[in-house]
Amino acid sequence: MEEHIFTTYHSLILGALKKCHITPLHKDFDDYLQLARIELLLAYRLYEENPDEHPPFRPFVYQKIYWSTLDAIRKEQRRFDKDNVEDSFVESIPQDDDISCCLTTTDFYYELIKTLSTDEQHFLNDRFFEQLTISQIAHKHNVARQTVYRWRDGVRKKYQKIEKKV
Repeated sequence: MEEHIFTTYHSLILGALKKCHITPLHKDFDDYLQLARIELLLAYRLYEENPDEHPPFRPFVYQKIYWSTLDAIRKEQRRFDKDNVEDSFVESIPQDDDISCCLTTTDFYYELIKTLSTDEQHFLNDRFFEQLTISQIAHKHNVARQTVYRWRDGVRKKYQKIEKKV
């Protein structure tokens, strides 16, 4: 039965994936195809229970597949973003043991700290020295993540101003 459903609605699945820019050439195409098939089966079972409560089946299942694929893409993007370093500040710190570089970095850090608000200083210390995530910083200071993002953007702007002077 499942194989019949997959073959019947295969073009619908491909259409929903294509709308999300997932084509057979995409590196994760097979994963998203499998996710779409699972969503098709779940939607089919849900639709069979109460067909009168849902719109026509094809648009219903197309939308379910499209939304679940978008959710999966967003989750993957969040996971990828979390793995990457968010600010260029860490990358600008010299990695060698040369004392003059360390002194320059220290001077640069203290010059930056003088320009930051208290909240931005908290962000800088929590993010780069305590290695906390945005969510952990927000929880620590009892603020929304959006507020922490504003602090981050403030640090970035002030960092860029100081960097232009140097």
